[in-house]
Amino acid sequence: MTPAAFAARIVGARWVRWASSWAACDCFGLCVLYYRECLGIDLGAVPQTDIATGFHAARGWQECEPEPGACVFMAWVDGSPAHCGVLLTADAVLHAQEGHLRPESGSVRVTRMDAMRRLYPDLRFYRYTPCT
Repeated sequence: MTPAAFAARIVGARWVRWASSWAACDCFGLCVLYYRECLGIDLGAVPQTDIATGFHAARGWQECEPEPGACVFMAWVDGSPAHCGVLLTADAVLHAQEGHLRPESGSVRVTRMDAMRRLYPDLRFYRYTPCT
């Protein structure tokens, strides 16, 4: 599946903690679904704790330059990411964000990179390469 087709299908899906499906996902679940559908890479199950657990448990993450398809990890707390998404283009990030007042009102959306940089000054880009 192309990244554009993936984005067209997933935008608007509900934000649900620890979910990773076309109907609903959280931010790391979105990355898991993207990698499976667009890159043919299985990142495993979405951890039932936080995204830092999935990020640290999968030993194939390598920091990279900002490039389409890279995962964007942000909102770092004590060396661990608290939010993530996928860089669709040089100017757009696909991410699943919970609602501010009501988590269940969150959804998958595309946000311009300049807006993401204002919200999260420390954006780090990673590619996952499975160990062989």
